Amino acid sequence: MEYKHMQFNFRQNADVFKTKSGAFRSAMKKYADFVIVDAPHVLEETIPDSEGDPAPVRTWWTNNEPVSDSGLEKSINLIKNCVARQGPFHGLLGFSQGASLAALYCHQFMKEENPDFNFVIMVSGFISKHLEHLLLTSKTDEKISVKSLLVVGDQDDIIPTEMSDKVQDYFSDLQELHHPGGHGIPMKAAQKKVFIKFFQECASLCLSKESEGVTG
Repeated sequence: MEYKHMQFNFRQNADVFKTKSGAFRSAMKKYADFVIVDAPHVLEETIPDSEGDPAPVRTWWTNNEPVSDSGLEKSINLIKNCVARQGPFHGLLGFSQGASLAALYCHQFMKEENPDFNFVIMVSGFISKHLEHLLLTSKTDEKISVKSLLVVGDQDDIIPTEMSDKVQDYFSDLQELHHPGGHGIPMKAAQKKVFIKFFQECASLCLSKESEGVTG
């Protein structure tokens, strides 16, 4: 059975990420239908699109202080609106800053009776100061209970492994996949096997919830 899965990333845009994640999406198309979401904030720099033309670079938030000025609230609302318009979704995948946003989103809405997502995949993720701020000011120390997969590149020169490894401290049902590559979605046979097994487990979870009349 195919499940609908939302993807987002950092310092790219939907078209560029669609190209860069093509091998992953192709390999997983039996298990998921992917919807790629553009971040709402446009930076001044550009990157080449699939045709080689300059395309805007987007981000989910800036490093402005205080956190309320970072644009993060707009990004959270964009995801909520996307869920309302195009959902329901079963899972969430974030890459780099998008993975940090995925963790933050799960934290904000994990207490809902019927959360928007049943699982989350975080590739080259990290715990941002925004999530740390929310956790420190939260009235509960409850961990994020969403079924999770954290993908860490041992040669990642953008998000060091020690930054990614901290993510596991905030999730209670997290599987960690280390791979010898860098800042990207690994697609060698060993990693494909882990992704497929995770999607199969999530499919069983979704079917179980649907049989109980629970959406998300």
